Amino acid sequence: MFKHLFIVLFFAVYMVSAAPTPDDEKPDPYSFAFEETDEFGTKLSRQESGDERGVIQGQYSYTDATGLTRTVQYIADDDGFRANIISNEPGLTNSAPAGANYQVQ
Repeated sequence: MFKHLFIVLFFAVYMVSAAPTPDDEKPDPYSFAFEETDEFGTKLSRQESGDERGVIQGQYSYTDATGLTRTVQYIADDDGFRANIISNEPGLTNSAPAGANYQVQ
């Protein structure tokens, strides 16, 4: 009797532990975007999307009233996070510190 009960309990525990957990679920695809300009003429924008594989890509941008602009394009996937920064900021030079590429416009 106890032997049968033990076997049933063992398989019940095994089945519960083998059930998928939330970490095993695939991400839901999504996307969003916005653009806003404040009363001083500063423009902010962002767009991002993610797919069912967990790859996220997007960009965000800042432009002030004088035309100074910085745009960051990024992707995060199995290869890690990578960013590409494009700007017309004075004194900025083309470089790639810490894996982020800076490009002067």
